[in-house]
Amino acid sequence: MSPGRLSPFPKRKSSTKMRAQRSGSIAPPRASVPPPMLDPASELSALLGELSPHGVAALLAHARKLRDDERRRGASPPLIVLSPRDFAARVVQAANDFFVGRDDGKVFIAALFRSLEERGETSGLGLAEFKNRLLMAHQAGLLVLSRIEPHERADAATVTTSEIRHLGATFHLVLVRRPSRKD
Repeated sequence: MSPGRLSPFPKRKSSTKMRAQRSGSIAPPRASVPPPMLDPASELSALLGELSPHGVAALLAHARKLRDDERRRGASPPLIVLSPRDFAARVVQAANDFFVGRDDGKVFIAALFRSLEERGETSGLGLAEFKNRLLMAHQAGLLVLSRIEPHERADAATVTTSEIRHLGATFHLVLVRRPSRKD
């Protein structure tokens, strides 16, 4: 292109900060250094001092719920921290416990979540995340999900709450592999 003609591409403008960085007058940002760890009691005291009365009440309510969940759960960790394999094993065990005296081998996802919640195992885990982890375990072959068949009777709210949709598939139930009876 001749010097007198305009370029089809306009010249990019650079900011003052970019020019200063190129010239070296501004140092690049440094990685932040985390503050030194305090003991948990001191850290909690410092946090409580900075919260409003409403914030303190919310924190106390949450702490009480965590404590109660841990007491109900015993020594076992909550579902949210488990590996996919351990998560699936715990869910299948809970589904088996859910079936005492029943032989249909199916449990609604929402009912299973409520059961786990009552046992204190869902700390930090909501229904949506529970469904996501169930789907991942199903895709890995660690447990089996199924849909409710049109001929099966069920409460519409339970079906809707239990529903997982993924790539055109719909799931409502966790299937439990029942041991075969030898008579």
